[in-house]
Amino acid sequence: MSAIVSGQHSLFADAGGLKRPTLRPYQDRGVAEILACLQRRADPLYALPTAGGKTTIFTAVTEVVVGQGWEVWIIVHRRELLRQASERLLAMGISHGLIAPGEPLTNDPVQVASVDTLLARLDSLRHRLTKVRLAIIDEAHHVVASKWQRVLEAMSKALRLGVTATPFRYDGKGLGEHFRQAIEGPSVAELIRDGYLAKPAIFAPPANLDLSKVKKRGGDYVAADLAKAVDTDELTLPAVRHYARICGGVPAVVFCAGVEHARHVAQQFAAGGWAAASIDGEMTTAERDRAIRSLATGRLSVLTSCDIISEGTDLPIVGAAILLRPTESTGLYLQQVGRVLRTYPGKTEAIIIDQVGNVAKHGMPDERRLWSLDGGLKGLERAVAATRRCRYCHFVCAKGPTHCPHCARAYPKPPVAAVPEVALATMPGIAGLSADRIARMKLCDILPLAETEQDLRQVAAIKGYKRGWVQRVLDERAAVTARGYMQRRYA
Repeated sequence: MSAIVSGQHSLFADAGGLKRPTLRPYQDRGVAEILACLQRRADPLYALPTAGGKTTIFTAVTEVVVGQGWEVWIIVHRRELLRQASERLLAMGISHGLIAPGEPLTNDPVQVASVDTLLARLDSLRHRLTKVRLAIIDEAHHVVASKWQRVLEAMSKALRLGVTATPFRYDGKGLGEHFRQAIEGPSVAELIRDGYLAKPAIFAPPANLDLSKVKKRGGDYVAADLAKAVDTDELTLPAVRHYARICGGVPAVVFCAGVEHARHVAQQFAAGGWAAASIDGEMTTAERDRAIRSLATGRLSVLTSCDIISEGTDLPIVGAAILLRPTESTGLYLQQVGRVLRTYPGKTEAIIIDQVGNVAKHGMPDERRLWSLDGGLKGLERAVAATRRCRYCHFVCAKGPTHCPHCARAYPKPPVAAVPEVALATMPGIAGLSADRIARMKLCDILPLAETEQDLRQVAAIKGYKRGWVQRVLDERAAVTARGYMQRRYA
């Protein structure tokens, strides 16, 4: 395989005369890696966090391959995504057509297509689809659906490039049947570190929420049952108060469990004195666009929705997300919190108010998540890293500090459970104890059970003892043994 030089693969080396956008370093690497996969006909899936610039990357790839005579179709499932891709292509000077309701068919080698429109016109477009060299699938975690498969099967000669922020699905279906090579861009933590994303500030006030009677289907809550469970004043009114206390008017989006739920939440915020509105799929395109613009311009403080804002909506000015929709889907959770992580002048942090326990269930937004094409989130790595919530200000952070990073109050020390002497006598050494049990036990009770150096090292790791503790214990034991030997010898 040829080497990648100056961000372009040798297959496309003579495309260097084309106008290239100014890319961030990681975006330039992503383009190069994708082009390398296309040369190998490897059908890449490129994963990059929400707001990392996936559209910029795949339009840069489009520019290069179109320069080589390829026909490229970009397939999306939402009107917002179609508009984003079209605007980016126009900014780069790439002529293209739109395959969507009300749009005429053009002969441009680049087409941005709605998957539903493609499916409806499949018979009339079948001959044209056989000429496509590259199919780019935006939000590629949806590709397992049957309608996507019918469209992609019609593009029998096309390579595939999938892009997504969440390369794993809550139903556990992997994407390995549809893509052959995984490419992972920088993580959320790395993008925050380098200033490309805003740092999240998470608050999780306690809420009165009972989901015991909510059914699940396909791995997540049944929408109708969930909406009934969360559409209550006991959940909504505290959210209004917490928004006033924590955000103080910062433009916010509220993620709800249904259309009626979103409308009720908007009414409660309006009753609390905030300019608020809800958007849903029953509204006209003009009405939805007008509401989103009102949030961006400051005419609205709060915008509520069910699914409209979860994917594809670019609102960098929004500084807060309020989670009122519990979900079992890590992907949906990350799509929602990712909406507010975009940077904006004067925006120092992204506030997330979690009223439904999603952060505790799925982890911090910047937690590293391992995944594979075969099965999404990988095995034991699906375990969520522990978080800690301040009982005073409700600020949430990764477990570790002894004081709340937000209000500086000390976290209470966990109670130490007493271990009965009878139980100690029957314990099968350190190997029979869980890490949680060791962490709670007193040192005087653990040392008799830690017989070997390896046992001591395990205790030190769990309790966080400093380097050298194990050796000191071993030295003390050696000294005791030596004194006993001398006493017996000269008795």
